[in-house]
Amino acid sequence: MPASVQDLTDRSSFIFEGAVRQVGAVTFPGIQTSPEMAIVQITRILKGPSVLSAFAGREITVQLHEHETVREGLHALFFTNGLHFGDGLAVREVGRLDAGGRQLERQVEEALQRKSDDELLERLRRAELVVSGVAIATRRHEPAADTVLRRSEHDPDWWECVIEVESVEKGKLKSGERKKSAPQRVVTLFAKSEDVAWYRAPKFEKGTKGIWLLQRIELPDERIEILGTIHKLDFHPLSQLERIRGLLKRIER
Repeated sequence: MPASVQDLTDRSSFIFEGAVRQVGAVTFPGIQTSPEMAIVQITRILKGPSVLSAFAGREITVQLHEHETVREGLHALFFTNGLHFGDGLAVREVGRLDAGGRQLERQVEEALQRKSDDELLERLRRAELVVSGVAIATRRHEPAADTVLRRSEHDPDWWECVIEVESVEKGKLKSGERKKSAPQRVVTLFAKSEDVAWYRAPKFEKGTKGIWLLQRIELPDERIEILGTIHKLDFHPLSQLERIRGLLKRIER
């Protein structure tokens, strides 16, 4: 049974429209030539990391999933994952579909949106608190005096972000001793480190506005649990508020 657009999209990190220029060839010497290799010129990128956007219009190497039916001049939509990135770009094909114009492109866009919604839904389900607001202060997280920190090369460099809350979309704020006339506030932990383990985690500064998905996280060194926003999907611009509200309604059903 042929794979669906949704399945191909879910399994691929780099999706592009392109034309086969040469079969059994590669674009750079770092990859071995074989019958399953092909040089493909990218005409349009539908999905991929920003670092690969510069390859639009260029020729890359594709390791074909099924090479027997591929011919020079074939114009198709390629669903792929990375194979080599350095002195050139090579990708491994998951599957391909004949280029079908705007209709196929719309199907891919819808598949991408469904996948994005599913990933965000999971973070929303796990979130203890979802709020919109503005960051009014950030400060380095100071552990308790008796805490013995175990430093590592991937240390997150924990900081705290104080959020002045405009709306609570999920969960409840602790009232504490706050006066009724005072603005509602909540503190979330975030990783300020740019280390490879944390560079995609949200970073905040005073004046940042948006939507925070606060997750309950554990700090083993301090033997405590605390609210934090450490995943790339744990913060969104205010323009995404209606989308998030719609997804939260799906969770409530």
